[in-house]
Amino acid sequence: MVACPDPSSRAVQKVPHALAWLTVVFGLLRAPMAEAAPPVVVAAAASVAPAGGAGGNADTKVTFEEAVNSFKYQDFDNAVPQLRALLYPTPRVDRRREWQAREYLGAALWWVGSKNEANDEFTALLVRDAAHKLDPAVYPPKMVGDFDNLRSNLVRLGVIKADAQPQEPIDVVQQPPAFGLMFVPFGVGQFANHSPGKGAAFLATEVVLAGLSGTFYYLNQRDGLKGPGHMTTVNEATQLSAGGAFFAVAIIGILEAAVSWNGAAK
Repeated sequence: MVACPDPSSRAVQKVPHALAWLTVVFGLLRAPMAEAAPPVVVAAAASVAPAGGAGGNADTKVTFEEAVNSFKYQDFDNAVPQLRALLYPTPRVDRRREWQAREYLGAALWWVGSKNEANDEFTALLVRDAAHKLDPAVYPPKMVGDFDNLRSNLVRLGVIKADAQPQEPIDVVQQPPAFGLMFVPFGVGQFANHSPGKGAAFLATEVVLAGLSGTFYYLNQRDGLKGPGHMTTVNEATQLSAGGAFFAVAIIGILEAAVSWNGAAK
């Protein structure tokens, strides 16, 4: 049976100074901003019915099929890390496949002799669906017995209820972020698009530039450097350069967020 599964001169030229600031800014932006690609996600056995929701994207479907093959042919050395990548650090598929993946991960761990880890996965499954049962036509009697004993212990400890009814997993549909957020500076659009690396880079750069421009504006006002006819000073050029660079980076961030926005529900 197949088992399932900074200059002393008082006068400076504005343009060169501004170019220097822009060089610093784009140097900061060259740092890697792309988040690490999620681990390979996989899941369940061939008998799992297709489901929509978070697990419905193309990449997940591809890796899902790979995991099905690993588990179906008892290649547990591959199935265990694949299923773990599917579930941790956060589930990467819809609720129905998550529950199935926990069952199969627990079963795979049981088969390789990691009974404590298997119980951890089975416990996580029973907490979500206290009436869940292992199919005795698919799994060996010893595994089914261990699963039922675990359920009895959880009932005795008050973790789950003895008379719990089978639960139907509810898929949660993630709504896309509001498109208006893409036009807010300081990395708001990137954070809304679930790109925290890019969001942090734009946030830090814009805060530094806005802070520099504001600080030198205050110094210029304190020193009376205002009105036409006076010589441009280092402080004034710095204020203008930092301010210009701030707006340039803010516009770049807005454009990047708008281009990356996906209006489809996930």
